[in-house]
Amino acid sequence: MAAAPGTPSSLRRLPVLSVLLLPLLGGAQAAIVFIKEPSSQDALQGRRALLRCEVEAPGPVHVHWLLNGAPVQDTERRFTQGSSLSFAAVDRLQDSGAFQCVARDDSTGEEARSANASFNIKWIETGPVVLKYPASEAEIQPQTQVTLRCHIDGHPRPTYQWFRDGSPLSDGQSNHTVSSKERNLTLRPASPEHSGLYSCCAQNAFGQTCSSHNFTLSIADESFARVVLAPQDLVVARNEEAMFHCQFSAQPPPSLQWVFEDDTPITNRSRPPHLRRATVFANGSLLLTQVRPRNAGIYRCIGQGQRGPPVVLEATLHLAEIEDMLPFEPRVFTAGSEERVACLPPQGLPEPSVWWEHAGARLPTHGRVFQEGHELVFAGTAESDAGVYTCHAANLAGQRRQDVNITVASEHLCPEGQGEVDGSPGLGVMCRGFPAHLRSSQLWVLHAWDPVSCWKVMLR
Repeated sequence: MAAAPGTPSSLRRLPVLSVLLLPLLGGAQAAIVFIKEPSSQDALQGRRALLRCEVEAPGPVHVHWLLNGAPVQDTERRFTQGSSLSFAAVDRLQDSGAFQCVARDDSTGEEARSANASFNIKWIETGPVVLKYPASEAEIQPQTQVTLRCHIDGHPRPTYQWFRDGSPLSDGQSNHTVSSKERNLTLRPASPEHSGLYSCCAQNAFGQTCSSHNFTLSIADESFARVVLAPQDLVVARNEEAMFHCQFSAQPPPSLQWVFEDDTPITNRSRPPHLRRATVFANGSLLLTQVRPRNAGIYRCIGQGQRGPPVVLEATLHLAEIEDMLPFEPRVFTAGSEERVACLPPQGLPEPSVWWEHAGARLPTHGRVFQEGHELVFAGTAESDAGVYTCHAANLAGQRRQDVNITVASEHLCPEGQGEVDGSPGLGVMCRGFPAHLRSSQLWVLHAWDPVSCWKVMLR
């Protein structure tokens, strides 16, 4: 069909171009567009953070997140908030990697992904100060190189400050070097002046922290007096000997002096009146002979090196003593019963040992009649057990003893008030066979070689 006369050719082609552009324009309107995409950012360990994501689309879309290509699951610590991803506490291990926001139109299947975003997580964690070189503390000797390491770590790399006994160590001092890269403090050569408690602190953009456990370095100065043998407390009997041993070492050799509790010096040339029998030997030992009560007390051994404070060691001399024992009441047992007699040891120094004897023989620790601890035990009392038992207590001060009379009562020895009873000394006789109105007593004790008539016994 021909165009109308006078009509421009461009106008005649307009409907055709409009028809061709309509599908293209319709496709552009259906695309998913990110209005805000997540961006990489700094974050602090344990602090809040937010990765923003906003999309625009003609229809409803579903948004989810990926971390290193894997879906991100919601937890209390990390969860989606609208289209964005919210962090209640950033974790440098669990939140390390590339995050992506993914938008999907479920009706058309169209999907769009944002650019990658990651955290630059700043953190710092405390740690101990440990010995790096030598391998063990036993190998530390004067003039040995000693290296300590500070186990505080973080990002960005922290700067470190070392301390000895709480005072900062400056990098410019010649007797040590500091390596911030290795987190090391090197002492070379190590000497007694390096002894002390070492700690470290570190700081970075996250914050500051100090070592959780510190290291004590102890390097002995050979000119300081060191204890080789310390005197021990002694307990001796009156008029016996007492020997205290004491030794120190140092280079050059240290001096050694003994003093009594009132700070009276004890020497072989000058002795106080109450220590006339004291002798100090070349090896540092102190001998006291014929000890008396006035010699008891505190003795101090003092070592002094060329350098350093004096070292004072104390030991006490006690005089042995033992008190009297409490007496026993006579005991009456029934034949066949189980019985115990306790012996309380007397007060004494040292603590007295206790044992039981019968008929001049020490009782065993097992059997029918035996000793258990401080007790005399009758597992099954017999008539033959009657007699005298002795409890002995002894220590360096001497021995004490107390007797207990044991009577064993046997009911069957007086049948119906007839006949005589003959038995060993201490044997008890119970006249159960007599009528109650005739009994003047329930128990009589036989004496040595003294047979007794039951009837006579009853009437006594």
